[in-house]
Amino acid sequence: KGVVGVNQPVKLMALKFLGEFGYGTLEAGAAALRYAADSGARVINNSWGAPRSSIVDDAVAYAASKNVLVVSAAGNNNSDASWFSPAGAPDSMAIAAYGVGDSRASFSNYGTKIDVAAPGVDVLSTRSFQNNICSASRLVGTKHCRLSGTSMASPHVAGLAALILAKNPAFTATEVRQIIRTSAEDLGTPGFDTDSGQGMIDANKALTVNNVLFPIITSPS
Repeated sequence: KGVVGVNQPVKLMALKFLGEFGYGTLEAGAAALRYAADSGARVINNSWGAPRSSIVDDAVAYAASKNVLVVSAAGNNNSDASWFSPAGAPDSMAIAAYGVGDSRASFSNYGTKIDVAAPGVDVLSTRSFQNNICSASRLVGTKHCRLSGTSMASPHVAGLAALILAKNPAFTATEVRQIIRTSAEDLGTPGFDTDSGQGMIDANKALTVNNVLFPIITSPS
């Protein structure tokens, strides 16, 4: 309550594998990915991450094989997103965080793995009862706070993916991913760049795309 997403009436499946202080295991994260895919999810948002893991890569590939779009926070280490899971998995969209002025947040991971960027600085969020990450300076009233991270950017993209599917439910996960990329607002160096990927997501433009062409490279892997 008190916040709004990109796709307001979307159906959410909330899966918890992290404890009250934000820690869990890669095996549990992979199990959550597989459970969501098996339970009918069309889009999976991953506002979590760890060093690159084959266990998680395999779970992402499993979800993709079921036509599920996997959207992941690029990570907050100011380093190459390719070494971060699940963002680094080939079948996962990696989302960078941008702030005011259309510039990459200083903490956001980057690299050739980045698909697109989304708002990830000072985003209004609900406050957890434990209040482990909401400092006094970030509190807004008693139930909300301002948070920053690629974990805030990723849900913007997952919400946009769900919005596209609401309009065009027959689109495949690959088509939705490519629509989000091709409709993004170009930032920085013209074309693809390692800070924002294809650019800042543009929901209005994305919803005008009714078909898309995309390359399929089978070799080398």
